[in-house]
Amino acid sequence: MRPLDELDLAILAELENNARIMISELARRLTSPPSTIRDRIQRLEDDGVINGYTAIINPEKLGLGIKAVIKVKRAENISLENSLYEPSKLLAVTRVQALTGDTDEHITIYAHDVEDLKDIIYNKIGSLSGLSWLSTGIVLDEISSPLTRRFRTKKNSEEQENS
Repeated sequence: MRPLDELDLAILAELENNARIMISELARRLTSPPSTIRDRIQRLEDDGVINGYTAIINPEKLGLGIKAVIKVKRAENISLENSLYEPSKLLAVTRVQALTGDTDEHITIYAHDVEDLKDIIYNKIGSLSGLSWLSTGIVLDEISSPLTRRFRTKKNSEEQENS
């Protein structure tokens, strides 16, 4: 894989902001020929820098009004495979992250309401093998930032902060 240059990073930033942007519009914004942009995107996909494109779905529109993160500790004899894959099979679970430190994993879930949340915590997550401790936090609000912002040039970062 070749090193990423400024144009690659600019393409990634634009795609991270709007993956449905047309190549012609992307080329216009980045002042590059459409063929160059198309070829660069193809190379980024082939190199595995871009792993796919996805829709961002509003959970509230699906009736899922509560997002929670459950911190879990497991008994020492539980394999990493069971630790990650067992909870990922539950329909309410959208993410399982193995961690270092005092917590073994974070399990992100969505629930319809408080009764659904209790059922997920006590009857589903609570029945996982080797569970020794769990603590649930309800997500009140969240802000996420594009991954590509850490690769922006100083000039681009200053322009973003001033706009």
